[in-house]
Parts: sequence; structure tokens; C-alpha cells
Amino acid sequence: MTTCTWGIPSVTDQQPDKIRIVHLDPDGFGDASMERAVFEAAYGDIIFDAIWPDERSDLAGIGPAHVLLTHYTEIDDAAMEAISPEVIVRYATGVDGVDLEAATRRGIRVTRIPEYCDAEVGEHVFAMALALWRRLPQYDAHVDAGGWDFHHAAPGGSIAEATFGFLGYGRKARSAARLARALGCPIIAHDPHIPGDAIAAAEAEPVAFDDLFARADVLSLHSPLTPETQDMVNARTLGLMRPGAVLVNSARGRIIDEHALVAALDAGQLGGAGLDVLTAEPPPAEHPLLGREDVIVTPHAAWYSREAERRCRELGSQYAVEALEGRVSEGLVNPEALNE
Repeated sequence: MTTCTWGIPSVTDQQPDKIRIVHLDPDGFGDASMERAVFEAAYGDIIFDAIWPDERSDLAGIGPAHVLLTHYTEIDDAAMEAISPEVIVRYATGVDGVDLEAATRRGIRVTRIPEYCDAEVGEHVFAMALALWRRLPQYDAHVDAGGWDFHHAAPGGSIAEATFGFLGYGRKARSAARLARALGCPIIAHDPHIPGDAIAAAEAEPVAFDDLFARADVLSLHSPLTPETQDMVNARTLGLMRPGAVLVNSARGRIIDEHALVAALDAGQLGGAGLDVLTAEPPPAEHPLLGREDVIVTPHAAWYSREAERRCRELGSQYAVEALEGRVSEGLVNPEALNE
């Protein structure tokens, strides 16, 4: 069992008088009312502290907490040492902002929300892919500039004839694949963490890594950000892609070497790129991928709908309660921490 370093017994041992919840990013959603409601329903009278941007400079000064909630603030080993939480909640599908190895070593349970925006991301990916395939950004800019010539851009034929490729074939990739499949598009996928027969059972052809790049007309990225996946889309892999192919990224910006992507677009190797994530968010005004007719950039919004925001906040808080009580849930990333 985990015991908090400031002398309050873990809730897995006995119910303390007060549970302290610290929310590092209430500005991400505008308030913390939904999160507070979930914890109050579970524990009654709690201490709930929301830390706003001008108060976040020194995480070590926050003091001890049972639960640490974060949407985008990175939590490293030093922050864990200072705050000593039992649970860290990442309000996202990935946990790349949390030092998972350090958390597990310390017996800190880390949770995420894998399912809250599957439909939204799938729709966003397919919408960007379709707009880029039909060269809608180029036509729109052309007409805005006073033009009226269908020769201005050259769509790559019907989207129904395009092969959709997915790098990573989890929930959100499969959501996008369902939309593409409905139009008759062939689906191929590569995911080193999913057996080929499982990919085939999900109605995609499993292919090797390089073959995915070489065969996809539309390539959608759904990999987590790890040291192995950073800059995985680079000059070499982009060079494998078919001329005129479209790249869509709704995963993490650092999966792509952005300099290599700019070069591939400038050379005409790619027909376009749809980017919901970038290496730096928000990007600087002079970012070379902004203001291009062949690139769509959205502000990390693929997940967003009012319904998805509610699911994210409520599910994320519910998973935190379950982890705090020593239960395994779909949101728990490191169940081995329960035994530390």
C-alpha cells in the first residue's frame, strides 16, 4: 500500500478526513466544476485546489496532494517528489507529459481517458483527408484571390480509389477507417503493438512499416509519442510516399520532422498535409507550415466537441477515484503501481 509522505494514510487503507485534489490546468476548460463534482460525490467534503497559470511556476510549492489532475502541464520526477500524489490524472488519451517510469517506481497510479473522443477524432481525420485529397484549400485560396479556374489544382481522383493507411491502429484510427471504408477505400495499417491477425479482424490489411508509407494515398498518424516514435516521419519515410499522397496527423506533433515535411511539400512529393498537432503549440507566427495552400492546421481540436469535453472531464475524474481506491479501470496505465 502507498502511504502519503506527509502522514495521511492512503485511502486504500482507510478513508482520511479530507482528500486533497489539485487541478493544475483548470484554464484548459475554464473551470473545475465537473471534476470537483465527481470527487465530492465520492468523498463528500474534500480539499479541491485549482492552480491557475500565474501560480504554476513552481510545482514544488503546491504541497502534498492525494490526486494531481493535469491536462497539459508536464509532471516530472521532481514534481512527484515534492507533491507525492497517489494518483496522477492525464486528461488526454496519451500520457507523454508524465514521467511514467518515475511514477511507477514511486507507486503512483497514472490514469488517462482512452475513449472519450474516438468519434470526434475519426471525423476530424477523415474531413481533413477528404478536403486535402480534393484540394479544397487550394481552390478556396484561388477563388479568394479572384481566380475561377478548375485547373488551379489537380485532385487525385475519387477518394473512393485512395488507399487509406494508418500508422497505429487503435480506437481513433479505427473510427476514421470506418468512414473511409464506407466509401469503399482499401484500408492498410501498421501497429507494432497489435498482432497482424487482430488488425485483419478489424478490417485492415496489416503491412510492414515501410510498405505503409509506400502504399498509402492517405496516411494518418495515430502513434503515441515515445523516444522511438519521435521524428519517425522524416526525410527517409516521406521519400517512400507516393507523389501527391496526403499526410494527416492527429497524434503528437513531434512524431513528424517538420523540416522534412516542409521540404517534401515544397518538392511536390506530397499533395498536402493536415495537422492538428505541431511540435510547438501554439506555433510561432513565422512557422513554415502556416499560410500554405497545401496544409490545413487546426489548433489541437480534433478531440473537441461539447460532448467530448464533458466525457473527458467526468471519465477522467471517475478513473482517478477508481485508482485512488486501488481498483483497475480502463483508464489506468500502470496497474503494476498498485502493488508498489
